[in-house]
Amino acid sequence: MKRLILALAAIGAPALAQDDVGRQIAASAASAQTLQGSLDGTWTLAGRGGVTLYTLAIGDPPTHSALGCAWRDPAGARGYADCRRRGGRLEVRLATGVSLRLERDGPRIWRGTMVRGGRAESVTLRRS
Repeated sequence: MKRLILALAAIGAPALAQDDVGRQIAASAASAQTLQGSLDGTWTLAGRGGVTLYTLAIGDPPTHSALGCAWRDPAGARGYADCRRRGGRLEVRLATGVSLRLERDGPRIWRGTMVRGGRAESVTLRRS
């Protein structure tokens, strides 16, 4: 009987240890999130009908200093962007001449205008 109890305890121990590790990983991820600003992460810029125009990766330090931005289009072209936060607005300029002017419309959504090739179009930026 003692052997059975010891065997069952040994079988259950790794699962318990894995649960503890899982909780530690989740706590570490939550802690790391507090070290990032609200724009930090990957965002999808969509035009009419939800068509993806660009994917933006934004680095937002918690000190609200300069943003770091990069972009990629659906065809695979990519580069760095000049991103500036001005109050409740976000301005983005790509080296290709595309510019965005967006206003916050919730914690994970920005709406505004993209100017590309001299033409303006309504766009939505959502956290991916």
